[in-house]
Amino acid sequence: MKKLKLFIFLACLVIFYGCQSDLDHDQKESKAKKSIVTSQHTESELNNKKSMKQKTESEKSEADKENIEKTVYLTFDDGPTSATTDILDTLHQFDAEATFFMLEPSMKELPEAVDKIVEEGHAAGLHGVTHDIYHFYKSEQSALEEMTTAQETLKQIADVQSNLIRTPYGSVPYLTESYREVLDSNGFKVWDWNIDSDDWSLSGDQYVDTVIGQIEELVNAGEAPIILMHDKQNTADHLSKLLTYLAEHGFQTKKIEENTQPYNFNCYQRCHRLSTKE
Repeated sequence: MKKLKLFIFLACLVIFYGCQSDLDHDQKESKAKKSIVTSQHTESELNNKKSMKQKTESEKSEADKENIEKTVYLTFDDGPTSATTDILDTLHQFDAEATFFMLEPSMKELPEAVDKIVEEGHAAGLHGVTHDIYHFYKSEQSALEEMTTAQETLKQIADVQSNLIRTPYGSVPYLTESYREVLDSNGFKVWDWNIDSDDWSLSGDQYVDTVIGQIEELVNAGEAPIILMHDKQNTADHLSKLLTYLAEHGFQTKKIEENTQPYNFNCYQRCHRLSTKE
């Protein structure tokens, strides 16, 4: 009888430990599966976050590109003139911004036009004094003196300190590296253009069609148009046609700020001192 009881007891122990082993195995397997699921879930989350980040960066890149493509800089040289008021009125009508690169004698002659340019929120830039290549580009010092004189006159008239400049006929070919260094060291920022309206030579609204064609080419290339126009009556008379096109195609006009990255022509080995070629 005692042997029977002992046998039953031992059998129960074997069964108990066998069940416990199976339970431990099931728990370990369950934990392993849970770990795999968690790992897969975490990896999925990371992939989703990565995908969302890439999408966000892509959308941001597209937004930046769209912003560049839809920005236009309107610039007017050689003013102020009797046409300045008409230009300003048209700009106001379309809520458009522009930059005026002005000549020092003209600012003295029409100070009220200078004041209006500033008061209406446009950028006032400098175009020198003589607009004569033989005087302006005679030396680095002559170029600096013309811009400094124009700067001082603008300050006296409108209480505006501007470092934005456009040299006569653009920086190529006569604005060599030594000229650029002198102007840069005195705080001036040289601005050229990437669209020439030819408004000084074309009649009627022909210059507008010329500008529109160039805008479309630049936009396809992902560049912001910087349009060269002149402060003259024919330009003023047909400016509304250009601004209507810009508005209908979603473009935003901006004035050049002091901290805007300047656009300059590339010399491509074309730059030389005036005195060595003329």
